[in-house]
Amino acid sequence: MYALCLDIGTSSLKGAVISSEGKLVSDGRVYYNKSVVWPQALKELMGKLGRTFFIDAVVVSGNGPTFIPLKKNTTFGKPLFWNEKHETAVFEGQSLYLPKLMWLKENSAREYETTNQFLTMDGYFNWLLTGECAAPVFDDRFIPFFWTKEEAEHNGIDFKKLPPFVHTGKKIGKVTKVAEELFGIKKGTPVFAGGSDFLMAILGTATLEGGLVCDRAGTSEGINYCCGAEKKINNPELRVMPHIMPGFTNISARIENSAELIEQDTEQYANMLCRALQALEGEGCAVTALRMAGGQAKNGAWNQLRANLTGRPVLVPEIADGELTGCAAAAFCGLGLYSTPAQAAEAIVRIAREYKPE
Repeated sequence: MYALCLDIGTSSLKGAVISSEGKLVSDGRVYYNKSVVWPQALKELMGKLGRTFFIDAVVVSGNGPTFIPLKKNTTFGKPLFWNEKHETAVFEGQSLYLPKLMWLKENSAREYETTNQFLTMDGYFNWLLTGECAAPVFDDRFIPFFWTKEEAEHNGIDFKKLPPFVHTGKKIGKVTKVAEELFGIKKGTPVFAGGSDFLMAILGTATLEGGLVCDRAGTSEGINYCCGAEKKINNPELRVMPHIMPGFTNISARIENSAELIEQDTEQYANMLCRALQALEGEGCAVTALRMAGGQAKNGAWNQLRANLTGRPVLVPEIADGELTGCAAAAFCGLGLYSTPAQAAEAIVRIAREYKPE
């Protein structure tokens, strides 16, 4: 069986056809800027992937917290991107998304009022394919970081403008006839929920045991430590969220614009990378190796540099774009080949190369 896997990044749309054995059949990438018309990018990507494969399922991952405003006449308003500071309003709660809607309501009331649904980035692509409004979320533990009815209403946000949640690996809908004509994906193909890109990368590198680390490096870099228990952190530089494994904690450090830094200012990048690892280890999170995911994982020189800088092995999976492999795991779970996305990931993820410190 074959899954079409899509990942919407800050600067590009990546895609791959991956078999149920975890083999990469075809992949491609389309670069864009913020003025892109995303349906055109998807159409171009499908042309690169080829339309000769029989696709059994589609899964999408995307960056966030980003909102795409869907109007009542199916047009779209200006996106509220994750890396733009649309969060000036005073907010009470855990949500990473609702502060953007409070900002919009205060600064562009008409735009807020004329929006029917605020879609997440991956939710927008799922809507393009199925016509269904849904917000993919890994499981209920992650809902507070998206939105709850109580937090929305407490902060003056109309809860009806927010789509319902669908868990990773569960069916959102089927590819419509219109989508088939636009993108070449067969009508009726099931579309299953993926999730946030960093969670799909954790899944797609099989970072599923306590002590493992997923280093997801694209435009920016996120170092995600898998803690095999619930844990509280004192360091404000670290973010604590649930892990995709129940009862586990994901503790992460972020390096902004790491792709630019590693190319133009290696010394500054080295300082930031080592500081991130020191912050983790200062909280008792011992880093023994880095499992790479994302575009930077394809650069052998950078992987070796990381190994040399940190003194830890750098491991690269057979499919370096871990977000896409994570989507494949969700797809094969949805198709009934595995009982959970994690079980699927354990079966299809294989480490292909190890860079040892020199």
